[in-house]
Amino acid sequence: MNDERPDSNPRSHSLDERFAKDPWMRERVHQIADMRDEMIARGCTLDEVEEKVLEQIRWLGQELLTGIAREKSAAITDQALQKHPGASRDSKKK
Repeated sequence: MNDERPDSNPRSHSLDERFAKDPWMRERVHQIADMRDEMIARGCTLDEVEEKVLEQIRWLGQELLTGIAREKSAAITDQALQKHPGASRDSKKK
């Protein structure tokens, strides 16, 4: 049984709608597609194109996961600061 709200399901929105909310990701996907097209136009083999595209997609995945981790870390820090207003976000070790 699926208890999720329909609007919380990413598939309820088109890819264009989702990219509109994330212009950075839209641009990176365009860059990868452009690179692929340029490599094919230069006469690179499909194996070379595949290798380069997969490399770029791995980097994209790492960038996306790093961004998510930073957002979660910031949210947790903000919650802690709200609970403990006297706490410091950054402190030096003694």
